[in-house]
Amino acid sequence: MVRLLPYGAMALLMPGLAALGIWLGGHWTFLAYVWGFWIGMAIDALLPRLVAPVFADGRSRGLAAAVTWLVLPAQAALLGYALWVAAGPGFGPWWAWLGVVLSVGSATGGIGINTAHELIHRRHAAERGIGVALLVMVSYPHFRIEHVHGHHRRVGTAEDPATSRRGEMLYAFWWRSITGSAVSAWRLEAERLARRHRPVWGIHNRMLHYAVFIGALYALVGLGFGWAGVGLLFGQGLFAVLLLETVNYIEHYGLVRATGAGGRIERVSDQHSWNAGHRFTNLTLFNLGLHADHHESPAKPYYALTNHAGAPQLPGGYPAMMLLAMLPPLWFRVMDPRIAPGRPGVDGGSVTMA
Repeated sequence: MVRLLPYGAMALLMPGLAALGIWLGGHWTFLAYVWGFWIGMAIDALLPRLVAPVFADGRSRGLAAAVTWLVLPAQAALLGYALWVAAGPGFGPWWAWLGVVLSVGSATGGIGINTAHELIHRRHAAERGIGVALLVMVSYPHFRIEHVHGHHRRVGTAEDPATSRRGEMLYAFWWRSITGSAVSAWRLEAERLARRHRPVWGIHNRMLHYAVFIGALYALVGLGFGWAGVGLLFGQGLFAVLLLETVNYIEHYGLVRATGAGGRIERVSDQHSWNAGHRFTNLTLFNLGLHADHHESPAKPYYALTNHAGAPQLPGGYPAMMLLAMLPPLWFRVMDPRIAPGRPGVDGGSVTMA
């Protein structure tokens, strides 16, 4: 139980800091953003890395799940508070409003989307529902379909929009992954409905459900807070999605699955994801940095994941690598030499490490 407490504390700290910054106003509106990136980068560099699983005994299992459930009311409260304060007249200069967008987006993207990522893999419909609700708040609920049924099946191949290619800039990847994921989610849902002999344009289409949920959310915010509220909701959601796609970029950059005789693609292994065993990264993101284990066992909960020693290892934690990815020449200089020449893939790169 004690070993789970830091995960809950770190998950709730980000929205708490965002709310505190909004209350203080001025430059403090950037508080959660600065914590998540700049301070987080320093903590990752100073603390030892995770190795052993967090899970200790069966009594901790329920608490481990409950820790993730708390993120939904925390995120809803943060969004409501941000809209109430920052969308009103006379909040402050434009840069303070930008600080709100970045800090709230850091919370809804860094914590909210990542918690959703954990929950959409769960067996219970209620937990998956919490995950979808978190994704609706950033206008990205189709991630539930594409990630579980698309990305995990096609990772490391040219068919996966969320696998970044060697030499591909982050900014080009953003567009390819965001648009490709939406198209893929629709196709996957259409295939599911066809198997069940149901029409695509009908009440059973989850993509249409998601569109209604998003439309209702924007309508409520517009009625309650006007165009300023709509702009804030859109801005934080956009920043949250860009954070998600930046994480996608660094998690699989240049790692591809080889194609053998007869066009058979090799099985997903720990060689197809970049790992980051850094303490801040994983305590804040429910062990998302232990990504190789997640892809080998997608249903394994966060508290049981381990850092595979043989998996490709990122030289820094997620905050450092995300900032590095925003500078493509430096990113290529650091990362490309770590991908050894060998088996061909979607970009002519390899899956083996030097």
